[in-house]
Order: sequence, then structure tokens, then C-alpha cells
Amino acid sequence: MKLCAIQIPFAYSVEDAEKSVTMAVDELNKCDNSCDIILTPEYSNAPAAFPAGECIPFAQAHTAELITAARNAAKRCNAIVAVNYVCEAEAGLFRNTTEIFDRNGVSAGRFFKQHLPRAEKNINMLDEEYTRSFRTPDIVEVDGIRFAFLICYDTYFSEYVSHIAHRHPDVVLVSSFQRAERKEILRMQNQHLAFNCNAYVLRASVSMGENSALGGNSMAVSPDGTILGEFGNRCGTFTCDIDDIKWKFMRSNSFGGKLIPNDQFIEQARATWAYRPCGSMTVESDAKMPYPRICAHRGFKTVAPENTLAAFGAAIAMGANEIEMDIRFTKDGVPVVAHDSALERVSNGEGFIEEKTFAELQALDFGSRFGERYAGVKIATFEEVLAKFARHAVINLHLKTEEKAGCAEFPKDKMELIVALLEKYDQQDHVYFMGDYTVMESAIKYAPHIPRCMGAFPDPFEIVDRAIKYNCKKVQFFTPHYTQEMIDKARANGIICNLYYCDDPALVADRFNAGIDTILTNDFWSVRVAAEKAGIM
Repeated sequence: MKLCAIQIPFAYSVEDAEKSVTMAVDELNKCDNSCDIILTPEYSNAPAAFPAGECIPFAQAHTAELITAARNAAKRCNAIVAVNYVCEAEAGLFRNTTEIFDRNGVSAGRFFKQHLPRAEKNINMLDEEYTRSFRTPDIVEVDGIRFAFLICYDTYFSEYVSHIAHRHPDVVLVSSFQRAERKEILRMQNQHLAFNCNAYVLRASVSMGENSALGGNSMAVSPDGTILGEFGNRCGTFTCDIDDIKWKFMRSNSFGGKLIPNDQFIEQARATWAYRPCGSMTVESDAKMPYPRICAHRGFKTVAPENTLAAFGAAIAMGANEIEMDIRFTKDGVPVVAHDSALERVSNGEGFIEEKTFAELQALDFGSRFGERYAGVKIATFEEVLAKFARHAVINLHLKTEEKAGCAEFPKDKMELIVALLEKYDQQDHVYFMGDYTVMESAIKYAPHIPRCMGAFPDPFEIVDRAIKYNCKKVQFFTPHYTQEMIDKARANGIICNLYYCDDPALVADRFNAGIDTILTNDFWSVRVAAEKAGIM
């Protein structure tokens, strides 16, 4: 497979910028069917330092010819082509964009630069508002190859590189200027990028002049950090042949250990609560968080309406490292947080959640049944909870089976939507699925990487056997339908024991001493205080 990076001169005048764009187009037109992946440098339709306000008009005048050349190259060469350019992403909003085209010349996706220097906003007048909220690093898959993207300044942010690595790319495409950067820094950055992402890196830049010691240096780097080739400050098309685009660097898991992928070697000891998406507010993952635990059932439901943002926020604010919530789906497929299918107990509505659209549910009051001071509280979507509290707590996620569904497994599309939301908010290490056998059937097929907790029904006294059958990490006993023998059998099989529920502080120590690992409670604070007084936590 041949990787190709086009390197054009950086322009110091509008006239030179015209020539540089023309060269980019010409190089695309020269590519032949030996090319497999082609990348252009940053600002390929405006490769210059323009006075304030002049970048966008110039880019607009040169976008069509550049994109046409890219599409034609993809079709003519049967290649995947990625072009960085000033793009009108939305009406009147222009962004620094890398767009990737498949072998038919069809756009497969776009990446918008995540980290913008002030000049891009203040001089080039590019939009940056999209960078102010959470965005998962884009992965675009073409022909089974997972592409990730960085643009110039993005390469300096190791936290972002870590997030890209977490998404397991095969190739990271870097379109750049970096006009003032020394070549040894460019090498180091891209070696670090390839090594940490365990992916090939293809970098396309601009030449700062044949004899310049700065900038330029389009290159290719292998997943083990080896520079496969570099282009200095020449102009033209840099090429590099590789054998297997999906090759991963395997290294020993510490001295003398077994071979594992390099990104896994790095990831296994990552202290995520210190520097990943939610910073210092995050807690340890489900796999790392110690036991015993107290789980706030439906949130801190004695102080706020159950299964609401207020209840979850109160629980987390009071120190709950684990919360439980129930997921149901609306008529139009929105996952919402609610225990009952029927609306009457927790809202001013009537009927069933599954028979209402999300808009219809939004019109209801889910707070005043608890107390008038909560009047107007809305039903929460699962995504709203994740957006507020991702990695702030482990989530015991009870996936509710529709009573009238009568299906052998939880629906695939619903399971995949839940998993997609967990991945979007980087919550998948801080969650486990709880439910009946239909949930377990679906989880094993469509989300085997998410831990499973067997629910008590339909036969609570057979729960441990079902947990063993479905290779569950946990069981959730239901008071009073469990025995000491059931706890002992679960623990003998390496299964963690949840108990729903214990609200009596006087019983907390006994439950933990009997072998329960996690107590679910409706009154989080009193149970936590009791555990602390007993020296259990």
C-alpha cells in the first residue's frame, strides 16, 4: 500500500498563494493508480498568511477546483483522498476542515480542527464555537481502515492524542503548517503520535523553502515509532510503501512479559480520573473501584425525585461513587431514565412511556408528585445524564424489558444505541448492565465488553446459576429473596454480590459482613454514615 503526502510552498503573497493552490491541484492530478492514500497539507485552498478578513474570500474562490481535483484523484487512482481546506461547514460558518473521500470520490466524513490558535479566529475569521463543548475525536472508516485526524496545532495536545488512541485508529492523518517548528520536534511529535496510538501516521505540510531548517517535513511513521520516510522542504508528492495498514506494534507487557499491543500496554495503567474528559471530577472505573460500595438507587431519592438529574446530582455531590438508574425507550426511540412503564406514580401524566413520544413526555411534570418545590422537573434522557455525570460515578444501568414485548433478547438496535452513547461520553469503563436474561442475551452478542449483572427475576432463587450461565461479573439479589448459601455460591464463583436493597442503617454492617459487596439504597446518606461508623468504608 502506498501512502502519499502532497507538499506545496507556503505563500507570502496572494500571487504566491495562487501558485501554491495550483500546485496542490496539479499534484492531485498527477497521482496515478499506484497511490492508495493521498493527503494534502493544511489550508490547501488558502496556503498563506492573509491580512484580516481576506482568507475566507480567497478560499471560497479556490475550493471548487481543489475538491474537484480530490474527487477525480480518488476515482482515477482508486484511492482514498483526504484534503484539508477552509470549508463552509454551515451557512456562513467556515472551519479548518479535513474531508476524506472514498475510492468513488464520495465524501466519507469531515474533521474540524479541535484546537485553534487565536489568529484563526481573529484574522482568518474561522468558526470555533463547536470546540467549546464535548466532541468525541472523529473516526472515519473507509474500506475497513479506521482514520483519525489532527490538524497542525492539535498535535501538541497529548490529552487529545490519548483520546484518539482510545478510539483505536489504523491511520492518523496530520495536515499541518507548523512553519516555525524545528524538524527534530516534528519528528518527535509524530513518532509520539504513532507510538501512542499504535497507528500509522501520514503527515502533509508546506515547504518553507528548500534550505529552511524549519517547517515542511511531510512524513510517514509506523506504529512502533519508526520514521519510514520524510520529505524535508522539497515540493511535490512524498510517497512511502507499507505492507499492512492495520499492523499493530506488539511489545512485552513489562520485562519478560507476554506480547500485547502497544496501545494496550499504555492504556492498562492509565489513571483516567486524573486527566481524561471530566478531569478531577472523575472516579475510578468499575474494574478499579474498591469494595464495599454503597449505590444510590435511582439517585438520592429521599431528597429529590427518583431517576432525575437532581437525584443523581445530589447523590454524587454527597459522595456516591455508584448510582443506579433505569432505562426505558419512548415511542420514538429515545432512551429515558424511568423505573415504571406507567406514568401515574411519578408524573402528572397517564399511560405508558413506550406509548409516548419524547416530546409528549417532555410536556409532563416529573417533580411535583415528590414535592411541590420540584414542580416542573422534566424526565431525563440517558444522554443528558451522561453529559452531566460521565465518569463522575459508576452506573448500575438497569435496562428495563418491556412487559409486553415477549422477546427472547433485548432489542439489538436499542442495545447498540445505549453502547454508542456510553462510548460517546467515554463511560464504558464506568458502567455495567443489570437486567433479566433477555438483557444478558443481547449484551453478550452486541456489547460483550460491558460487564453484566444478573437481575433477580423471573426466579430470584436461581439468580446465581443464571449469572454463571451468562458469565456475569455480578449478581443483584432482591430482598428478601436470597440466602447466605446463594451469597457463598456467588463468591465461590468469583461473582460480585449486589443487594437491592437496604435502607435500615442498623442492618448495614450485617449485610456487608454476610458477603455483600454493594448495597443499593434509597436513602444514600444514612446508609453511608452507618457504614462509616461501622468502619466498613
